[in-house]
Amino acid sequence: MNIIGIIPARLKSTRLPEKLLIKVKGKTIIEYVYENASRAKLIRKLYVATDSNRIKKALEKSGCSVIMTSKKCKSGSERLRDALRYIKANINDIIINIQGDEPLLEPRLIDAVVGALVKEKKYDMATLASPITGPEEMNDKGVVKVVIGSDSNALYFSRAPIPFERDGEGAKEALKHIGIYAYKKSILDKWPRLTSKYEKIEKLEQLRAIENGCMIKVIVAKSRSIGIDTKADLSKFKKSIR
Repeated sequence: MNIIGIIPARLKSTRLPEKLLIKVKGKTIIEYVYENASRAKLIRKLYVATDSNRIKKALEKSGCSVIMTSKKCKSGSERLRDALRYIKANINDIIINIQGDEPLLEPRLIDAVVGALVKEKKYDMATLASPITGPEEMNDKGVVKVVIGSDSNALYFSRAPIPFERDGEGAKEALKHIGIYAYKKSILDKWPRLTSKYEKIEKLEQLRAIENGCMIKVIVAKSRSIGIDTKADLSKFKKSIR
């Protein structure tokens, strides 16, 4: 079994244009993400999958492994599947999708997600969540929320405040999703054949897995990770590495 890490990286971004190539202290955001992920102990091979020559050039100067993928890829999972055409992977391998805009994701948590999928054979995927810190996060549609069952299996992901507490006291058990996925390769192989109505509504591709009966293990842990989507997020990141 190989543990293969892939960081999908597209140059276009709406709220913070070309954010992956923004430099902080001489390094681009995507370089920080790659270096951070390379510290995970369980990942054996690590690649960035991109359709941008500019991202490729920036990374190759740092010695990072880059795979050029199709410009037609519409999502991170599609880019993973496209990258796997160039990687010798077998049916027993585990593929890790690490978001290209989360440079603060702790390597120990990457290992925790991988380890969960290795140990618990009934799961098809694994991911990470962290406690919601307050009403601002709870009501932010950019923060994806997840609810889980008693066995930590994901029940639903949403941009809406879930669980919704009817009496308005705030959802004490609320969790925000952190963008990392471990997949059994067999799930990625059949991904294009799976259909989903909820993915189209919420614009969350993990709902495709749930809607088709896949089991997603959710590791709950406190994390300092932030997705860099806005200038405010970028400012937080800059402050964190001073």
